Amino acid sequence: MKITPIKVLSLALIFQFSSCDLFKKRDPKPLTELQKLPPATQTGKNTFGCLVNGKAFVPISSVDLAAVYQQGTPATHGNLYNSFRTIALTLNEKNHGLIRIQSYNLTRYPDHHGNATFQITSPTVCDYQPQNTFSGTMTINKIDRSVHIVSGEFEFSTITQNCDTLKINNGRLDIKYIP
Repeated sequence: MKITPIKVLSLALIFQFSSCDLFKKRDPKPLTELQKLPPATQTGKNTFGCLVNGKAFVPISSVDLAAVYQQGTPATHGNLYNSFRTIALTLNEKNHGLIRIQSYNLTRYPDHHGNATFQITSPTVCDYQPQNTFSGTMTINKIDRSVHIVSGEFEFSTITQNCDTLKINNGRLDIKYIP
């Protein structure tokens, strides 16, 4: 076999490109905690997620979340059974009026429009009740009473005795509710 300049050049180019980053397998960059959350949608995708003290809280399946809307009051919750954590959000319009597309304050307990609770049951029990919420809002971005969808965003901070202060932010939900 005769070695020609073209063969040498071709081999040199193959070796050059084989060491190029283009052809190397890269380890995928790990997702940030924020990237682990579901996208903020408004189509009834049955999603729920937030950051709890900077860590992603996302139910494993739609079985772990629920929403009901009865007598003008939506109530939603998301669970993580493997970590024994539950977030519950409830909105009450005064005088039993219908919930509207707007922001609701979660801190006016007991004269309030909404409340938020968080519960951790393992390894110790931490029960964060509405009266412990010192800042927070829930914004309803969509409520479709014909196809039973409630979508929105939430954030709140809460404290309880003998447990860490919790800061819940970047919360989003898009759930088909039970009328």
